Amino acid sequence: MRRRYSIVAVALLSAAFTGCGSDGADVPTLPSPWEEALVRPDTPGNTLLFNFEPGDVVVTHGSTGGNFLVHYTTDGVNAVPSADENSNSVPDFVENVADVYDEVLAHYQGTLGFRAPVSDENISDNGGDGRFDVYLVDFNGMGDGNYQNDSCTGEICAGYMVQENDFVGYGYPTTTMANRILGSHEFFHAVQAAYDTEQGSVMAEGTAVWATESFDGSLPDFEYFIDGYLDNPDRSLDEPMPGPVDPFSYGTAIFFQFLEERFGAGMVLDLWERCENGANGIADPVWFDELDALLSDAEASSFAAGFVEFASYNLLTDDYADPARSYANGDDYPLVAIEPAATPYVDEKMRVFSASTQYYGLFPDSRAAMTAAVFSPDGDPADTEGIFTLLAVRRGTSYDPFLQLTDLAAGSETVDTSGADLLVVAVINTLQEGDSRRPALCIGSPEEVEICRTSLAGVGGAGGAGGASGAGGAGIDPDDPDDTDDSGGCGCRVTGRSTEDVRLPFLLGLLALALGRRRRRHWARP
Repeated sequence: MRRRYSIVAVALLSAAFTGCGSDGADVPTLPSPWEEALVRPDTPGNTLLFNFEPGDVVVTHGSTGGNFLVHYTTDGVNAVPSADENSNSVPDFVENVADVYDEVLAHYQGTLGFRAPVSDENISDNGGDGRFDVYLVDFNGMGDGNYQNDSCTGEICAGYMVQENDFVGYGYPTTTMANRILGSHEFFHAVQAAYDTEQGSVMAEGTAVWATESFDGSLPDFEYFIDGYLDNPDRSLDEPMPGPVDPFSYGTAIFFQFLEERFGAGMVLDLWERCENGANGIADPVWFDELDALLSDAEASSFAAGFVEFASYNLLTDDYADPARSYANGDDYPLVAIEPAATPYVDEKMRVFSASTQYYGLFPDSRAAMTAAVFSPDGDPADTEGIFTLLAVRRGTSYDPFLQLTDLAAGSETVDTSGADLLVVAVINTLQEGDSRRPALCIGSPEEVEICRTSLAGVGGAGGAGGASGAGGAGIDPDDPDDTDDSGGCGCRVTGRSTEDVRLPFLLGLLALALGRRRRRHWARP
């Protein structure tokens, strides 16, 4: 398995101080990829947070592929490493940056079929010509780079990169790894800007993390970031967490990986093409609204059917990976959060948000067969609209069988739990909009579920959860549009530290938010 990395509070206060969304009027902030910039880091008199000094002599190096122009200096705080093994008067670090961007563009455009970023040829302050500009300046440990939009026509924009000049003190194993991680993620924001810059942070950051994995699967970003979703599967897929950057948006990369593996390569490209204004006759498409048509065209499927499969894929990771039924590299992926529940279990009034899944784990003990019932105690069909339920029996390192209930309320379809380690019940809301569903949930033996259903008859107006855990949506209410933040991600990156003291970069703001994330909930292997 690949090495797993974890965040600790390295330079947390300084990272939070320079975050993308500070409320302090005098606190400089990193620019968002979705904000328009008026200057470049070498523009005389600019007030950008990361820029060249007035006395810096800035020189350029064009990439071999001819599509990138790297701006750098060899003196002062912004100086790049001076090593020049081939003695061609261009520092090796600069050549590596240019080569990485050539490789990234070749993969995104040539291999995956995405557009190249919009040229800045017709912008007055464009770095000298129409090539994509990369500026190497000192981030002083506060971040390591970001993509910045520069000029826009509607929702399509041209822009440039600002990147750390030497990575001294950042602790990457190599500067090449640093350049590959930074370049592949942040440059994909430039690719996105050639389609639409108003799709929100889930689409922007989720597909950027996916893109890095597609570019180079040996990089650790994808495996690290997908915890942001797998820790919060009970959150609506299209609802970012509050704040300028959140782990959930980056973690949704696992959903885009699912689309590619389950329905075929090119799904993410197709989705981005559907997002451009006017695509398929829609004036201003939204990525989430396009998913149903995307899946219908791909395999005569639907969002609802695909999302149920996605819920099952997410159980089959880490020690329980099964490439025949789930992700090809699932053994490298962390576990999904499973709520421990008492057996038998009753929740009088769940709250299941749109496009979300709640997983419950129960010990069968001596029960030879178990089932679940999801129903409206007062007979309101809206309580179960869009709800699907899966039963998964775990023995050792295998989940078998999976049973999708055909009659949610009956409690008559059972799975064999004799000798099982765990029964996982997944309650899935496949609706893409609307209020959360509020059904009752009973889990246990068929007899226990029947008693539960009978006892709850007519108590549909009861409050709160009555079981071992309540449903809560990770502390926010997606039913309230004012309780979410749908702003684009900032694209900034900050350093973290692994458990083996190897520091790697992660997106600015994620560090602070990670400390407040709820404790991982999963069942350890017996």
